[in-house]
Amino acid sequence: MLYTIERFDLHPAAPSTRDHVVEIVQESLLPAQARGGARLVGAFFAHEEWYDQVIHVTEFDDFAAYGAYRRDTPSDPGSARAAARLAELAPNRQLAFVEPLGPIPTDKLHAAIAASADEPVRIYTFAVLEVTEGRMADFVGLLGGAQANLPIAACWRDVSGNPNRVTDLWSNDVGRAGYQPNDPGQEAFFGPLREIAPKERLMRLHALPYSPLR
Repeated sequence: MLYTIERFDLHPAAPSTRDHVVEIVQESLLPAQARGGARLVGAFFAHEEWYDQVIHVTEFDDFAAYGAYRRDTPSDPGSARAAARLAELAPNRQLAFVEPLGPIPTDKLHAAIAASADEPVRIYTFAVLEVTEGRMADFVGLLGGAQANLPIAACWRDVSGNPNRVTDLWSNDVGRAGYQPNDPGQEAFFGPLREIAPKERLMRLHALPYSPLR
């Protein structure tokens, strides 16, 4: 599988602009994506990088499927309409290609989508880590030993860009408990993790109305 993470910096950065994005996506972009073989798996807004930044996570079977989508959708009237309107609402955007990083299977993401339809999570978290050069295999092993007890819906590694960057998608609001002194449980988790991935930042993601991850 291949995933794109697209960030839309709204202009002006306001809830009203966000509502216009929601309208054009629901009206034109989602039907066009379905016709073109793209599968939106998550749609959020966040404030860490840009106020009301809209973030789309889209799934493709592989690069060939993505290439076919890029080739064919410009001729789709709905896609063209959405692209023109989104260019007005979000003139600045960033696109990243990521791929699943074991041992979090793609099925876990699809299961999270199904579960959220019945019990919406509403707030998700991107945990973006930078793994020390040469320690990716160690990171995969550490994640494999812990993932069964963690609400991680997906784990992705950059296809382009930083080869040591990993993005975990958590099905909860990470880091909002407030200050608590370090304890043996936290140390057991963070001690080995920080030896392998000393840098991490969090993005708090609010699910948009049309997001499959609700």
